[in-house]
Amino acid sequence: MIEEILSHHILDHALILHLFGLELGITVHALYMAGISLALLLLLPLVLRLKGGRIRTAVDFFVTFVRDDIVVPNLGEEGKNFTPFFCTMLLFLLFANYLGLVPLSRTITANISITLGLALVSGLLIIGLSIKENGLGGFLKTFVPSGVPWPLVPLIFPLEALSLLIRIFVLAVRLFANMAAGHMVLLGLFSFIFIMGARSAAAGIAATGPVLFMTLFVSLLELLVAAIQAYVFTLLTAIFTGLQMHEH
Repeated sequence: MIEEILSHHILDHALILHLFGLELGITVHALYMAGISLALLLLLPLVLRLKGGRIRTAVDFFVTFVRDDIVVPNLGEEGKNFTPFFCTMLLFLLFANYLGLVPLSRTITANISITLGLALVSGLLIIGLSIKENGLGGFLKTFVPSGVPWPLVPLIFPLEALSLLIRIFVLAVRLFANMAAGHMVLLGLFSFIFIMGARSAAAGIAATGPVLFMTLFVSLLELLVAAIQAYVFTLLTAIFTGLQMHEH
């Protein structure tokens, strides 16, 4: 039973749609991603049309926070044009992480293929902005720190290039691991009730109270973790982009 429940959070089951005699395989997580994207496309223009109020104030504060605390410190003033990208990334991750906490919902960021796709998008931004800022030659120079003797360049260059790939891979793994870990902990706690119950009914009943208390605590902790992981993924993307944009 545990394996079946956990698979809903990690495995991406496919839906088979029959259209005009054709079979189309669409994954559940892909539908969730499309739904979140559609919600952002519909809600954000409506919010931006508001003249005032608490919602518009909150959105203005959010955009200012992303620009002044994430984008500018890492990308510089020239990176302000990419504030919408980082706002969209952070909002998408917040929606995805919190949607996964809704009962009977799916945690798409607990799927390594989803987080890898998001990390690849970040990788394209990192490489693209580095080439735009420095040119192709300057981009290649970022893999050779200044002051390195020329005989060591053939050794340093592949190591620096590998470090960039590792950064992108780390983005995918840390988001996936942190979001999947919370569900595993909850399932482990619930399993403890059945383990104790297998010994005796009294032990199972006695374990129910502490387990429910710990489950509530972990669930509240996940509310914080969901926001932190969305922020950290966005922040690390900005940091890695800034590092790659400037020769070192």
